[in-house]
Amino acid sequence: MNEVSDARQIARESASLVLDGAAWSVTLLTDGEALANAVAPQTDSLYRYLQQDQTTATPLLESLLPDIRAFAMLLASQRRHPHGSPARFADATDWLAARIAVLELSHVAVTLAELTQLDEANRRLKLLSEQLQLKLPSAAPVLLTAPEATPGVLRGWSRQRQSGMVGTVHGMQSMLMASRLVAQQCRQRLQPFWHGLQAARRG
Repeated sequence: MNEVSDARQIARESASLVLDGAAWSVTLLTDGEALANAVAPQTDSLYRYLQQDQTTATPLLESLLPDIRAFAMLLASQRRHPHGSPARFADATDWLAARIAVLELSHVAVTLAELTQLDEANRRLKLLSEQLQLKLPSAAPVLLTAPEATPGVLRGWSRQRQSGMVGTVHGMQSMLMASRLVAQQCRQRLQPFWHGLQAARRG
């Protein structure tokens, strides 16, 4: 992807997405990846961000969505490590791909610098899909106007409405409730995938 020449087209697609009522907004606090890499999430800055942005749906806590971590580890396991497992087994692209797959994101908000990473995440999902002969989603970019994304926050859109994500209530209790409901929904939806994975490995 040519980042500069494609920016205008991506911006047009981003604008049309905002008008598309069939796409549900998803805000994910990526504390799961931070905790997996022994980095304490910046809870103070995330809380301030949530207080400032009351336009999004109730945010989700990645740490309460175990299927995202499991999927990221699965993707990482597909790559060979001739010199032994690295200190960070699943990289940032594995985690991004896992979020797309588990939450069924059709679009992800990215900066120009992150377009290449999104392309690679989609490539890994496609490769895994072909290997397992199981259908996995891919996500199109929605270009952010800011030069950098907000650390610890992923904005995306899904064609599937996530349980519990109603209104724009951002209190901790609301986030916990929404995250647990979405975790149950994701687990039920992904059961055929995990069963198919087990069958493929036995075969």
